[in-house]
Amino acid sequence: MLKEAVKTVLPTSVTNQYFELRGKIRLQKIPVRAFDTRNLRRFSSVDISHGFSDPEIAKAWEDDHQAISQLYRAGELTMGVNPGDRRAIYSLVMSLRPQNVLEIGTYIGTSAIYMAAALQRLHGNRRLTTVDIFDVNHPKQGAWKDVGLSTPPAECAKALGLSEHVQFHVGASQDFMRETDERYDLIFLDGDHDAWAIYEELSLALPLLQKDGIILLHDFYPGGKPIRSDGYAIGGPFRAVERAQREDPAIQVLPLGTLPWQTQPGSNTTTLALVLKTG
Repeated sequence: MLKEAVKTVLPTSVTNQYFELRGKIRLQKIPVRAFDTRNLRRFSSVDISHGFSDPEIAKAWEDDHQAISQLYRAGELTMGVNPGDRRAIYSLVMSLRPQNVLEIGTYIGTSAIYMAAALQRLHGNRRLTTVDIFDVNHPKQGAWKDVGLSTPPAECAKALGLSEHVQFHVGASQDFMRETDERYDLIFLDGDHDAWAIYEELSLALPLLQKDGIILLHDFYPGGKPIRSDGYAIGGPFRAVERAQREDPAIQVLPLGTLPWQTQPGSNTTTLALVLKTG
């Protein structure tokens, strides 16, 4: 892939600037898409504080986090979505109580496993479908193998008794969203972070929502600016939503901001954000 090839010869900062610029230019060339917000939950009806302060959810997190951690060697769970964001995603699922969840971008499966664990806690026939263009469970070429994990996500789900709550799908995210007949209460967009890709995925995700559904974004930096002392930022998700809001002002974003727990060393700040609508 071009992105991987560029990463091997250029510093990370230069690589990020290159792909940010490329994504911005490509976004400008995409025709206006439709944004169907009819089923999107209203901004005024969302209270995320409950999920982050409920002692029962906190206890469930501790129990599930311990069970998941026991499947890995020491230090492995520092990879993928950071532990603080995993807890936030888990707590959101517990609080929102979705029946059907879609995740775009599986990678090594950390967020998928935690969401599946939360869905199991809620009981009933609740399910997560997680989509990635690569076979994340491939025994030799899966991302889990590349980063040195001891088990692929599907085996982790099986060991935890979560297999009936998570389905892994290999394919392009936009193709999947165009072709699926399923409807979802929660859609987590965490795949390609280029602005053009998020813009397209947001347009495709909205019609897939059940009534009062929510879209969750990762790596959303308000203003495309750093929010931590490390000075790092990804601009794609912000620019994509910024354009979508110009075309449909009903779209609103609620950054989760500062969490009650640490996300990265020295910081409680998260880049998770909810996509909602006015009212």
